[in-house]
Amino acid sequence: MPDFFIDAGKFSKMLDFCNRLTGSERNRKVLYFFYKNGLKLYASDGCLMAIFKLNQDVEQFPGSYALSIKTLKLFIEDREDERVQFTLEREGIRVKQNMEVLSVNNASVKTIPDQSVFNILGEFQTNEFLSGLDFSTVHMPENDDCYFFVFDGFLYVLTVYDKVFCLYNTTIACKNIEAAVPYQSVRHLIKALALLKTDSFRFGESASGDRIGFQTTGNLTSICSRSLETKEGERVLKLIDLYGRFKPVHRINREILKKSVTKAERISPNLPIKMSLASNHVKFELKSESFYYSCVDEIEPFINEKQARGTREDEFELVLYGKYLKSALSRITTKEITVYKYDHLTAFGDTEKKKMIILTDVK
Repeated sequence: MPDFFIDAGKFSKMLDFCNRLTGSERNRKVLYFFYKNGLKLYASDGCLMAIFKLNQDVEQFPGSYALSIKTLKLFIEDREDERVQFTLEREGIRVKQNMEVLSVNNASVKTIPDQSVFNILGEFQTNEFLSGLDFSTVHMPENDDCYFFVFDGFLYVLTVYDKVFCLYNTTIACKNIEAAVPYQSVRHLIKALALLKTDSFRFGESASGDRIGFQTTGNLTSICSRSLETKEGERVLKLIDLYGRFKPVHRINREILKKSVTKAERISPNLPIKMSLASNHVKFELKSESFYYSCVDEIEPFINEKQARGTREDEFELVLYGKYLKSALSRITTKEITVYKYDHLTAFGDTEKKKMIILTDVK
């Protein structure tokens, strides 16, 4: 029967990856060994899935063998210069490390995971992409979707929820794709891919158009997707057009803004925050029938072309829920936050407009 060894440190990292990828549902906390063009390891949350190619010379075997991720994490010790031995037997799988042995009577199942063929659409820098994906999907219901959409040759990721619109413009060239993916699996994807020590990945779509893939050396992670309905596609196009219309009206030190928004939101999480922005200061207020709080921060004046002609756009008020802005500010890493305006809408983002959150006045 097939017998092979895997470095303990390498396998522990794969376990951590699979643990993050499979989420919190107990029945998903399983990984599988199978053989198809070589030995491979598989895990899934039901939508998001990952396949690792294991460079092991083993004899071919039918079906797949399942093991509990939780059990393996308790059993495997991440020790340098140690290997874990796996023996696949008719009645189950046997795992040995040092002087410890784990035997699981779990005969192989007949089926093996499907492996889609992906068309490569572009290549992205891993950390920057994950940072943007994290920013654009931070506040969503678990059953909602986020959108991957190519406009003018560049890939955008965007979400809309509760009068809040978040967008990440990758500014990287990408072949055409218009797809929706489940929010919950996107969050699992971010947590898992963050563990891969790779500078870049290849981004692709399955030939059948039902999965989006993220490929690195020895690993293919993919997420289930669906094509956009006509009205969805039109809505996304309108949102990207809206994003393009925003103009900068102010720049505020990120730490000053984040500190004040965070404090106001913690003092009274359920009260909306009234933000009043003037040329040289920003004021935050919380108010109810029995409660009042205010904070004023001095800021540097910002001059744009309209202000130079005598039309001021940097003086306005906005009523917002602090949790959305607080989360966005923690995921924008630039020294300054740019405040943008278009019509009655206000947005916050970085100077390059790669990350932007658009807030609707809730008063």
